[in-house]
Amino acid sequence: MTYLSKEFTDWLDSNAEAIDQKSGGAADELLERIAAEGVFKIGVPTEFGGAGGSHTEAIDALTELGEHSLVAAFIGWGHRTFIENILEADNSYLRDNWLPELLTGQLAAATGLSNAVKFLSKIEELNVKIIEKDGKHYLRGRLPWITNVRSDNFAVLFAAAYADKSKAPVILAVPQSAGIKRSDDLEFISLQGANTAALTFDDIPLDDNWILSENAPDFIAQTRPAFLGYQFGLAFGLAQRSLNEVAATLSSSRSVLADEYEAARAGLDRIKTELYKGLEDYAYFIEHPKELFQLRIDIVDVVADSLLLELQASGGRGYFKNSTSSFSRRWNEGAFLPIVSPSAVQLRHILASS
Repeated sequence: MTYLSKEFTDWLDSNAEAIDQKSGGAADELLERIAAEGVFKIGVPTEFGGAGGSHTEAIDALTELGEHSLVAAFIGWGHRTFIENILEADNSYLRDNWLPELLTGQLAAATGLSNAVKFLSKIEELNVKIIEKDGKHYLRGRLPWITNVRSDNFAVLFAAAYADKSKAPVILAVPQSAGIKRSDDLEFISLQGANTAALTFDDIPLDDNWILSENAPDFIAQTRPAFLGYQFGLAFGLAQRSLNEVAATLSSSRSVLADEYEAARAGLDRIKTELYKGLEDYAYFIEHPKELFQLRIDIVDVVADSLLLELQASGGRGYFKNSTSSFSRRWNEGAFLPIVSPSAVQLRHILASS
């Protein structure tokens, strides 16, 4: 099934290089253009303005984005994951008041739960604290790397810990208008148009309406399959596009790559099958998170293999700066997947220490 219109994919293909390398411009149009394709409504119940459907259909749509631009898939993942957490929250305030603008992309949603996932796995402490002064609570701290914080209108989802440890850490969704300080865009070798910056919370008064869950560890454990599952759309799209490029050359002198191509294709199909099977019984990955972690590690290797095959299949023409194949962009995009948080190394650490 195709989720994206030809008009949109033509626009995305023609702007993918600029979005990859530059902030602003077409990059600032991207989120609302994705939303106009209905991507963020997939898997959202119809009673909340969505199109219905499943987690796997949402991943399929993100995969299709990733075939054209990893920036598009990346901000799509963060935005759709934010929506998922809004839907799963006990607090209905944000669902009632923010969801319409989230579905249209008018409000850009940044999912900053990587720190929380690593906290749950005992890798690092939470970066934002809740302090008490004169009987009131305030947010203090810094999130060093958050994507989809479009400068004009964004909200960010993250976990915060009470400084006095009087209560369990909480999950919050805080709007830019609360007084969040945004840094300039971070400088990357790729994915520059993803609106990625550091956010600082300088004693922002805490509004109880922002609290999605008063028990962050339990909430993260329940929502982690979607958080990590949607992230596979980035890798699936990139691997699929590279393997399609390889397949187009196998009838020529590149036929010697056929066995490696088939192995990479089989690896991609296996991971997708196991992921989708686990997500169809959503509780499975809640009860068996290590299997999800291993799949996330495995897909990084498949993407690396696919990109190397594409380079061999394209030969010297793929190494030219102005090549029409866009291979160099995908090569740089692929370098991001091992480090997107939680990184492959962090997941390996979790598996090794358990």
